[in-house]
Amino acid sequence: MQQTMGWVQWLTWGTGVTVFAVVIGLIIRSVLRAARRAPEQPSAAAALAREAQLAPEVQAELAALNHRKDEGQITEAQYEQQRAELLRGR
Repeated sequence: MQQTMGWVQWLTWGTGVTVFAVVIGLIIRSVLRAARRAPEQPSAAAALAREAQLAPEVQAELAALNHRKDEGQITEAQYEQQRAELLRGR
């Protein structure tokens, strides 16, 4: 004797398949988004700032100073001098 599925079983099966597909889709989307994002490079200066427990304002100023150095607006020597002055003043 062959038994067919009733509408409740079809609804349950369809809901399960839909939820599974949504979860897989979300996982795929998060993997693709993570692949597009540049990996975070560990920064010795950032690690030292965290360990020194500097104020967020000082960390922001250090980050801005580092960005100026990376953009070529200031030299490495100027960066070191301004960084030392910034840390000495705090």
